[in-house]
Amino acid sequence: MNLVRTTNSPSSEAEREDIWLEEKYWGHRLWDQQSPWLIFLEFLGVAESANREGHLFNFDHSQYSSSYFAYSRIHLRNILFNDEQFLGKVDKDNQDSSAAWRQWLSWIRDAARGLEPDERDFSFLRDRFERFHDFAQLVRALRSCAVEGETNKRWSSRFIFPFGSSALFEDLSIKPESTSREYINFGRSGELLYHMLARSSLRQSLAELLPQRVFAPNRWNDLVQRLQPQTASTATTKRGTATYLPYDVHPVFETLGQDWKALLELDLQGPDVVPHLVITGSFGLFLYHLNTSAYLLGWNKLVPIVCEVVAPRRGLVREQSIENFEINSALSLQALDRLFNDIEALPEWTASAQPGEMLAGRREILKREFNWEDEAGVSDPEALWRRFKEEAKERHRRHFGQVHRTYGRGIGLVSKRGTNRYRYAPTDSFLRAILFANVKKRMEFGEFLALLYARYGLIFGANEAEQVLNHEDMDKKPFHANSVRLEQRLSSLGLLKRLSDACAYVQNPYAE
Repeated sequence: MNLVRTTNSPSSEAEREDIWLEEKYWGHRLWDQQSPWLIFLEFLGVAESANREGHLFNFDHSQYSSSYFAYSRIHLRNILFNDEQFLGKVDKDNQDSSAAWRQWLSWIRDAARGLEPDERDFSFLRDRFERFHDFAQLVRALRSCAVEGETNKRWSSRFIFPFGSSALFEDLSIKPESTSREYINFGRSGELLYHMLARSSLRQSLAELLPQRVFAPNRWNDLVQRLQPQTASTATTKRGTATYLPYDVHPVFETLGQDWKALLELDLQGPDVVPHLVITGSFGLFLYHLNTSAYLLGWNKLVPIVCEVVAPRRGLVREQSIENFEINSALSLQALDRLFNDIEALPEWTASAQPGEMLAGRREILKREFNWEDEAGVSDPEALWRRFKEEAKERHRRHFGQVHRTYGRGIGLVSKRGTNRYRYAPTDSFLRAILFANVKKRMEFGEFLALLYARYGLIFGANEAEQVLNHEDMDKKPFHANSVRLEQRLSSLGLLKRLSDACAYVQNPYAE
């Protein structure tokens, strides 16, 4: 793989994590607790800010350090999520619209959070709706568009479908009269996704397409804006500076840029293309995590991903997929071991010296390379090294090491369906998104399978499996049956037609 490391990197140790290890080689940061939808919403916040400032996907502006301006939209969030029962009760109990307005406005003035007392005036809403019932109906409709509403328990960390810029806001902890940024739902993975696209060679095309398809004026965005004071469009907070992507050039950046360009050019309405951008965006992060790990281990080709199209019973393809998943899941931890070996090979690490001098020298190396300090104050050079590796690996297992599984499950590529072990078993949503991003005109089914392997490392059929598994006595029949099941799945989705016994074509109904 052709990777080019960036010359821009964090220079101030105050801006780094306690250990600057995964961040140094994979970026700051891939956060396992972000779902694909939350990654996409965070990405949109960065992209909308850059578009507003006139430098969307600009390469120079994607270098460390970078910043953007995020919306808080406190009034909108109080209306939609602060209390989801009271508004409906007021609407149901009051026949008179004026009485309903008085009751609700009195309540929201006391209940609103994150606003100073003089900011808790929601009376602007009365002039924008003919009846209180119309207002309540709109709020109910927007609440039904909540993104992953069941998983976000705190009302201040709930979000709605990104109808446009008026529906975008950052993750906050909202207290009675103050707010502060949170990194639970928006952990910087969306920011990393933005920088990956900004370093794709297709960034100029994406900068033209994305605003047309995702930020274009539309009726729903206007309705969301109606729930906010006029000052909401200018009330932004400067964010960023700490997001760091270690590479200026990476094959996955190109694959991701090509996928998004193809999707944004489809004959799909703006809201309809969003779910496919969500899946392919996080799939790009998934591939980046996986293939960068392999690169650090010395691999020079895409990591294979053996996919089972779910069969009625356990077979060879499922066994191979389970084994392949476990191998791939371990790559990032193996990459850490390789990095540790590189440190041990440094002449200054192995230089002969008195134990005290060696201890001091190794502390200096670990501080310089990984921003790590020995808080326990060990007195032996080998104990220092063991402590660092144990702490680094434990930190890795908690979050970064979980990215492969959690992102894979989130996009519909990884599953336990039919077994108690994870393997690659794509859902219909994943298959649709990948097909829409790759098929511009009718394509022969075998050619489609070869393309998925060449672009992503995805393996469904016998020809692709034979190139990777390298078993002289490998039975091709199970993989042939696997590809037949994929053909049947695509046919049931209306994405494949068989013209004869020997001729099947995949098709994209939204391509020109």
